[in-house]
Amino acid sequence: MASELCKTISVAKLEKHKNLFLNYRNLHHFPVELLKDEGLQYLERLYMKRNSLTTLPEDLAQKLPNLVELYLHSNNIVVVPEAIGSLVKLQCLDLSDNALEIVCPEIGRLRSLRHLRLANNQLKFLPPEYCLWNDYRRTFPGLLYKCLFLNYGVIP
Repeated sequence: MASELCKTISVAKLEKHKNLFLNYRNLHHFPVELLKDEGLQYLERLYMKRNSLTTLPEDLAQKLPNLVELYLHSNNIVVVPEAIGSLVKLQCLDLSDNALEIVCPEIGRLRSLRHLRLANNQLKFLPPEYCLWNDYRRTFPGLLYKCLFLNYGVIP
């Protein structure tokens, strides 16, 4: 399995793929091969759903700066690193079906974000930095806020 993963990532780097599918691979750790050297600077979409990830690397934004979509649903992620706020091009972030108890306020810095999915986590509240629904347009310009889900459903 590990050699197949390395081969997939090597081919993606060599051929400068914009999309990388690493779903259903029973990954317990974020693959270091994704972050080696220059990483995948041109990668725009990363699909890592239905693995067993518990954390994300601190240098994710530095190594994958052009991510537009990041799909991490159905893992066991407990904490999202503050560095996530540096993914300035990120438009879609799917963290649903994980083990999140809190969401770092740095997600509020993602000005390009249009879709944030947080359903089926252990969340009790969102940080006040981006939970001001009367003023959501200033906090998340262009955010389709009805795509923001919590455990109890859609935020009105």
